[in-house]
Amino acid sequence: MSSQSSTLFTVGTLLRHAQDSGAPVRVLVQGTWLDGRIVGADSLGVILDDGAAQQVLVRLDSIVAVAFSRADIDDDRDEDARAHGRRRRDPIEAGPVGG
Repeated sequence: MSSQSSTLFTVGTLLRHAQDSGAPVRVLVQGTWLDGRIVGADSLGVILDDGAAQQVLVRLDSIVAVAFSRADIDDDRDEDARAHGRRRRDPIEAGPVGG
């Protein structure tokens, strides 16, 4: 895996976590910081909603930096999170292997 594709994977993963939690993010694109919440994403880009009726489509390969609060992502009490993104995080249980 090239360093560019691994960087895109990492940026995409961070933005997906922010989307699932409904946490606000900041992305740096062409020298400008864009603030908002991720309302849509695929393997090529994300849709960032600024909360003031403006949405921006941002290609992952144009993002230079991502900023977010880890506390916002880990906070289970966030009322602004998307309903289907808020699920209780139970511990992973391993069962018997084979059969």
